Amino acid sequence: MWILLLVSVLVLAYVVVGYPLLLRLIVAVRGPRHVRQEDITPTVSFVISAYNEAAVIRAKLENTLAINYPADRREIVVISDCSEDGTDGIVAEFAARGVRLLRQTERRGKTAGLNRSLPLLTGDIVVFSDANAMYEPDALRKLTRNFADAEVGYVTGEARYMVTGQAIADEGERAYWDYEMDLKRLKTRIGSMVGGDGAIYAIRRPLWKTLPEDAINDFLNPLQIVEAGWRGVYEPEAVCYEDTSGAFKSEYKRRVRIVSRSWRAVFQARGVLNPFRVGLFSWCLISHKVMRWNAGVFAAVGAVAALTLIVESIVWWPVPALAVTVASVALATLTPRGRRAVSMASYFAVINAASFVGILKGSVGKVSGVWATPRAHAGSAGLLIAVGPLFLVGGTLAASVVILGAKVLGLRMTAVAFWGSLFALLYVYVLYPLVLSLVRVFARRPIKVDAIEPSVCLFIAANDEAGVIGAKLENALALDYPADKLEIVVASDGSVDGTNEIVARYAERFGSRVRLVAQSPRRGKIAAINRGLNTVSAEIVVFSDANTFLDRHAVRALVRNFASEDVGCVSGDVALIGDRAQLAKSEDLYYQYERWLQHAESDIGSMIGADGALYAIRRQLFTPRPDDTILDDMAIPMAVVRAGGRVVFEPEARAQEPGVESAREEFARKTRVVAGAMQFLSRPDSSVPLSSPQVILSLISHKALRWMSPAFAMVVFLSSVTLAGAGGFYHYTVVSILQAVVLILGLAGCVPALRRLAPIGLSHYFCLVQAAAAVGFIKGLSGRQSVLWRRFMRPHASHSET
Repeated sequence: MWILLLVSVLVLAYVVVGYPLLLRLIVAVRGPRHVRQEDITPTVSFVISAYNEAAVIRAKLENTLAINYPADRREIVVISDCSEDGTDGIVAEFAARGVRLLRQTERRGKTAGLNRSLPLLTGDIVVFSDANAMYEPDALRKLTRNFADAEVGYVTGEARYMVTGQAIADEGERAYWDYEMDLKRLKTRIGSMVGGDGAIYAIRRPLWKTLPEDAINDFLNPLQIVEAGWRGVYEPEAVCYEDTSGAFKSEYKRRVRIVSRSWRAVFQARGVLNPFRVGLFSWCLISHKVMRWNAGVFAAVGAVAALTLIVESIVWWPVPALAVTVASVALATLTPRGRRAVSMASYFAVINAASFVGILKGSVGKVSGVWATPRAHAGSAGLLIAVGPLFLVGGTLAASVVILGAKVLGLRMTAVAFWGSLFALLYVYVLYPLVLSLVRVFARRPIKVDAIEPSVCLFIAANDEAGVIGAKLENALALDYPADKLEIVVASDGSVDGTNEIVARYAERFGSRVRLVAQSPRRGKIAAINRGLNTVSAEIVVFSDANTFLDRHAVRALVRNFASEDVGCVSGDVALIGDRAQLAKSEDLYYQYERWLQHAESDIGSMIGADGALYAIRRQLFTPRPDDTILDDMAIPMAVVRAGGRVVFEPEARAQEPGVESAREEFARKTRVVAGAMQFLSRPDSSVPLSSPQVILSLISHKALRWMSPAFAMVVFLSSVTLAGAGGFYHYTVVSILQAVVLILGLAGCVPALRRLAPIGLSHYFCLVQAAAAVGFIKGLSGRQSVLWRRFMRPHASHSET
C-alpha cells in the first residue's frame, strides 16, 4: 500500500508541478524556438459553428463584422447544425452584409458540418470560432501574422473568461485556464503546443482532412497537422472572450465529451506518439494530456491506499483531523477568498472525475459528435449532491468509524452509544444554532431590496374550504398591491362542500382578478399546484393557505426581495392565533426557535424549505414535482436552490393563521411532516448543488438530524438506564432520572387542565413532537403516508359574498 500511495503522489506531483518545471528547464537550457511573424493579410474564411445560439448569434456576427481585417479578404460563414430556436433566421438577416449560412438538414454534429463546409470555403486560412466567443478587433491580424512562418500549420489564440458569473465553478475554471495558458506558452517555445481551442484557432486550409463525425476537430486536426511535420503555435495577443460554463454540472458534461473524443483522437493520429517522428511533442502529449486525463485514477488509488494504511495501523487521530478539515472547508466557503480556494480545488476534482469517465467512454466507443451549448444548461446551479444518500452513507461510515475506534480503545459500546447520541442531540439543538450565530456575524450575505412591482399571482390550494374561502378572498382583494398586477387563483382539489361555488361567484364579480382552477377527483395538494401553475404567467407566485390571512403589505414585503437577482424564493412570517390554550405556549416557543434558525440561515445563504402558509417564488424557477409529493413547501423551494436561487426569510411579510386546537391535530400534522421528510430525503428532491455548502450543512443539521432526534433520544434513555443499572458513573443515573421526569410530565400533560403548567406543557409538547416524529419516520420509510392532506374542522370565518 505504501508503494501505491507513493507512486500515486509522485505521478500527481509530476503532472501538476514537475512537467511545467521541466518545460521551463528545457526552454532555459536550449533557448526558445522562435516564430517568424509579419503583418500579412492572407484571405481568411471565418467559420462559426452554431446550434441553437439565438441568444448570442446576433452579437457574435456584429462582433465579427467589426474585426479590423480587410473586408475583401475575409468571408464569414455560419454552419448551423439544424438549429431550431431561430438562429438561422437571425443569420439570414446578415446576408446582405456578406454573411453566408450553411445549414445541415439534420443534426449530425459540429465535425460533420465542418467536413461538409470546408471544401466550399475560399480562404487560404480558416479561422474556427464558437458563437459565444467575442474577438478583440485585432485578433485576426494577430493570428494570421504567424503564418508568415513557413513551418506553422495552425495557430491558437487566447480565450479569456469574462468575470461575470457568480457560480462557484467560475473561479475554478478561470484558474484552470490561466494554468493552461502558461503551459501553451512554454510548449510553443520548445516546438508545438498540443491541440487547438475551438473558440479561436486557425489552420492553413489545405491541411484540413475529413474527420470521423464523432471526432473532436480542434484536437484531432491539430494532431494530424503536427504528424504531417508542421508546427502548432500559441498566439497570446489574439484574444477572445467567452463566459465560463458557470456550473460544475455543465463543465462536467463538457469535459466528459471532450476527453472521450480526445482520447480516441490520440490513437487516430498515432504518429504523434512516435518521438522519433515528432520529437518532444510526444512527451508533451503524454505528460500534458494522457497522464492528466488519468490523474483522477491515480488520485483515487492514492486515497484508497492512504485509507487502508490508516485502518491497518489503527491510528485514531486522522478521524478528528478529517472532521476538523471538513468543518474548516465548510467555514472557508463563507468568505470570498475561501470560496475561491475551494472552488479551484473542486473544479480540479470535477475535471479529473470527468476525465476518467471520458477515457472509459472513449475506450468503449461511447462518444458523440453532437454538442449542446453551455446556455442549454442555464437552469442548473452545478454538480448536485444527493443529501439523502449522503446522510445515509455518511452516517453509516461515521458509525463504523466510531465502533472501530471503540473496539481499539476498549470502550464499552453502550457508553459509546450514550455519548454519541447525546452529542447528536446537543449538536442539533444547541451547537448548530451557535455555529449559525458565529457565521452570521462574519459572513452575512446581504439582500438587495427595492420597491418593485412585478406581476404577482396569489395562489391558494384548497380542499373543502367553504368555511374560510370567502374571507380569504376578501383579504386577498384588500391587499396593498396594484390590482392590474395581482391575480388570485384558487386551485380546488376535489372540493365538494361549496368551495368552488363561492370562488366562482367572486370570479363573476371581480372578473380576471379571481380565477378558479378545479380538479376532480381529489389528487392532493401538489397535483393541484402543478395543474394550477400551468395556467399562471405572472412573474412571481405567492403561495398561501386558505386559512392564512395576510397583512395588507405582505405581498409588497415579499416581492421587494426579488430585486436581488440571486433570490428565487421568499418565505413570510406567519403568526399563530386563536384559542390554543392547550398547546399555545409550547407551540409558540417552538416556532420562535424555528423562526430564529430560519432567519439566521437566510442571513448567511438560504433557509431550508419555506412556510407553506406564505411564501413566494419566481415563476420561471418552478418545476412540477411528482403528484405523490407530501412536502410541497420543502420540494418547491429546494428546486429553486438547485436552479441557483436563494431561499430567504422576510420578517415584514406577516400573516396570521389559527394554531392547532388539540394535541391530536398537532400529532397528525407532525407525523405527516416527518413522513414527508423521509420521502424527501429518499428522492432527488433532496439534491443540493455542491456550490451551496451552507444549504447542505443546514439541511443535514436543521432537518435530517432533527428528524432523527427521536432515535437519538431513545438510545440515550435506554443506554443510560442500562449503564446506571450496571453500576456506571452517577451522571448516567442523573440522565436517566431527568428523562424519566420528562416522560412522566409529558404523560401528565395528557390531562388538558395540567398542560397550563409550564413544565408539564413543555414536556408534553416535546414528547408529543418526538412521538409524532417516530411514527412519521416509520410511515415515511414504509410509504404509508397519504399524499392527501388532512383538514381538521375549522370554525367559519366571517366574510361577505355576493
